[in-house]
Amino acid sequence: MMSLFPFSQYKILGQSMSPTLKEGQRVFVNHLAYFFKKPQIGDLIAAKDPRDGKVLIKRISKKEKGKYFLLGDNPAHSTDSRTFGMIGKKDLLCKVFAII
Repeated sequence: MMSLFPFSQYKILGQSMSPTLKEGQRVFVNHLAYFFKKPQIGDLIAAKDPRDGKVLIKRISKKEKGKYFLLGDNPAHSTDSRTFGMIGKKDLLCKVFAII
């Protein structure tokens, strides 16, 4: 990750977001996006894995009482909320706004 606050970039590792994101691609994220707008179903986001704090790139698939269910676009190869459960807004780090 390279930080250019309020923007950062992450390199995609693994196949959990295929076909949307391929291994080796980079995504740019906006750390301020959710100060102005609530996270929405379908948003691509960077989130903190509640088990170990690593950053995961996932898609919000469900919102419920201030918690978010995250899924990878390639469920057979994704560690997501099916493994660690729903997460709170504090664990949503930023929104993906560009893929390169």
